[in-house]
Amino acid sequence: MIERRVFEAPLKRRLPYARMVLPLVALAIAALIVVQWASNSASRSTRPLASAFLDPGASAALAMAMPGQEPQEPQQPAPQQSPSPLDSLDRRLAEPAAPVVTEAMIREREARAAASAFPVTRTLSLSSTMYCLKGEMRTGVRTRDGMAAGDPRVLPLGSVVRVSWPDGRPIGIFVIMDTGGAIRGNDIDLYVDSCAEARRWGRHQVVAEVLDIGKRL
Repeated sequence: MIERRVFEAPLKRRLPYARMVLPLVALAIAALIVVQWASNSASRSTRPLASAFLDPGASAALAMAMPGQEPQEPQQPAPQQSPSPLDSLDRRLAEPAAPVVTEAMIREREARAAASAFPVTRTLSLSSTMYCLKGEMRTGVRTRDGMAAGDPRVLPLGSVVRVSWPDGRPIGIFVIMDTGGAIRGNDIDLYVDSCAEARRWGRHQVVAEVLDIGKRL
């Protein structure tokens, strides 16, 4: 007798519902994390571009954020060129030149200043000599520089005269404090300490301006 055996396929085991849901939730969370990371990376890459438009000094940060581009160095202002010596000379030549002050102009200014300070009462053309004899003068004063002898009829004692050359060069200011037997008319004898200077002087024609100062004796 033949025995008949029936073989039945084993029933498939079904996984529990919780084991199927948990991997799906983990996969969804991982997907959200990846999306969030991608959005943050995109915002960080575009942030230097926006700051570059707002801040011109952020060009270096923008170049570092954007791959494939080298950072550009900030442009520096061109140095100012110093003027050449020729340019300085041209400017000096173009400037108006200052008026040249001559000796005649200086003498004229001095004469005007002296005239305004000490009015001149009269001007005489005199023949001048020099003497060096030391002692007491007619007025009782000892001889010293700045004294002179004259004819009392022309230059009274105490007169102050400014003596100069005929061309205007000054010689000095003298006070008439002495007279002399050889002094007659338009003569003036100037005292100096050096006898050698008196001998070298000899006789010269001078101009004497009688100033309105001093006391006649």
